[in-house]
Amino acid sequence: MANFSISIISGKPGNPATFSPDPQNVPANSIVTWNNTTEEDHQLALSDTRVTPVIYAEQSSPEYVIATPLTYACTIRGHEGETGSIDVVEVEDIPPC
Repeated sequence: MANFSISIISGKPGNPATFSPDPQNVPANSIVTWNNTTEEDHQLALSDTRVTPVIYAEQSSPEYVIATPLTYACTIRGHEGETGSIDVVEVEDIPPC
């Protein structure tokens, strides 16, 4: 199973935080975490109904297995517009050399 980390990055003053990469492409059943590089707390609601615990400043979320494409948004008041997505992509075999 592959592991992927999505960074939460501070926006410019007056702008929401962003996610990088966005979208994050992963094979089905990959493990994803969010790494909060900002000085603010974040909590994400995933479109598959899961909700992360609060991801404190300079901390990471627990691991989540991603089986299908989804979107997510920060639920913290004042963090409207902080959204991202994860796309599930097929893994291509690499032919031997």
